[in-house]
Amino acid sequence: MSEILHETRQMSEILHETRDYGMFRFYSGNRAVNPNKVQSLLESFNERHYPVPIIVDQKMRVLDGQHRLAAARAGGFPVFFLKLAGDVSPTQVIRQLNADQKAYSLSDHLKLYVEDGRKQYILFQRTYEIYDEALAGVFIGGRPRKIVFGSMLGLLCGRDSVEGSALLRHAPKPWDRGLPTLADMFRAGEMKLNMANGITTLDYLIELLSVLPRQKIDGRWNRKAYSHLKTREYLCSLHYLLHHRNEHVESENEVFDPQVFLAQAKLYPKKCLLPEAQPKRWTDALGQIEGVYNHERGERRHTYLVSS
Repeated sequence: MSEILHETRQMSEILHETRDYGMFRFYSGNRAVNPNKVQSLLESFNERHYPVPIIVDQKMRVLDGQHRLAAARAGGFPVFFLKLAGDVSPTQVIRQLNADQKAYSLSDHLKLYVEDGRKQYILFQRTYEIYDEALAGVFIGGRPRKIVFGSMLGLLCGRDSVEGSALLRHAPKPWDRGLPTLADMFRAGEMKLNMANGITTLDYLIELLSVLPRQKIDGRWNRKAYSHLKTREYLCSLHYLLHHRNEHVESENEVFDPQVFLAQAKLYPKKCLLPEAQPKRWTDALGQIEGVYNHERGERRHTYLVSS
């Protein structure tokens, strides 16, 4: 923080003090205020209140110190603030001021870049929300519904050459391959959407969940028993089978037919339940999918999906 303040000293005004809390605006792209952190700060203020300033831009948007502001307001303490002069980028300032604090999560960065108006990030967020709603429809009461952020990042931003090579080699974390990683690019504001294959995989996941039966749990019908199918392990497996498997097969008994798997899942839904030995790698999930695919189809029709 001290280094950042030193760098911004030349473009800042003098330190101000006020109890007019209404003059400040919370920047919607910043992290949500944590009530526990506010309470902790308030308790420390009651012991001794130091004039640690919050930082605002010319529009009085709080770029750093929103918890200090909330605690001061709750306890009636004065707020010390430093106003940055000139036209500054809120997103850039917030990232710099928080560089030495608790790391911003990917969802924190998404919020920042969406507020900043970056079209790629806005589209990513909208797509994420669309499939969250779609999952709500097929789970019908089952929670949690959302696909984890890292998996959605891989599906919507995957790099074909890196992803394909990693999946065909059965690499443990195919979407994390390559330098810089997808997460690094996302945090740096350099995300590039590549959604066609990912959308197909997500649509197939919804179709798969839709053919599986519902269970009545706590008086509500849902498909919670199949929620594992949206985890990274199963998503990697489905993505591999849909987009990379059939391009590199050597014989007919290695070809994956998406419709056959859907039909098998519908006929033998219990085979799709989470196994006792929970998959730790995506190839473990692929093995279960192969078992469902071949169940009761006979030896002559056995299809090998795990083999490379």
